[in-house]
Amino acid sequence: MTTATKGRSTAAKISSREEESIRKQIDEFVAAWNRHNPQAMSMVFAEDADLINPFGRIAKSRIEIEKLFKEEHAGTLKNSHMELKFKGLRFLTQDAAVSDHTFEVTEAQDRADKGMSIRGHLSLAFKKHGDTWLVEVCRPMIPAPSPEAK
Repeated sequence: MTTATKGRSTAAKISSREEESIRKQIDEFVAAWNRHNPQAMSMVFAEDADLINPFGRIAKSRIEIEKLFKEEHAGTLKNSHMELKFKGLRFLTQDAAVSDHTFEVTEAQDRADKGMSIRGHLSLAFKKHGDTWLVEVCRPMIPAPSPEAK
């Protein structure tokens, strides 16, 4: 059996219940964001998770992630609303998966208190801890404009 074939057979054995568990964690995160509750937002992350936000800030633990969310939601994102659209989920093993999403954050405020929207892509790496799927790696990004072809 090749590695590629072995990976497909592993993924085929993973139940839809596992996917539902991951989606539930994502839904809990979005709900916590929209309540502006950094502690609840951070609870979907593993203790040693890491996050690099679209502006380059790095947080390397659940505690640091909560602190980053607390600072953001006290300022620029204090009145924001997030919508996340699921784009796909790939199980790497029975206890590791990657999900992709598009996001839109509305009602954010720039430094001049002018309202703005932020759109981008979010990739999350999940690992199963006991019966719970937790985010290990979080990479939201805002695509840069494409350079013009010459």
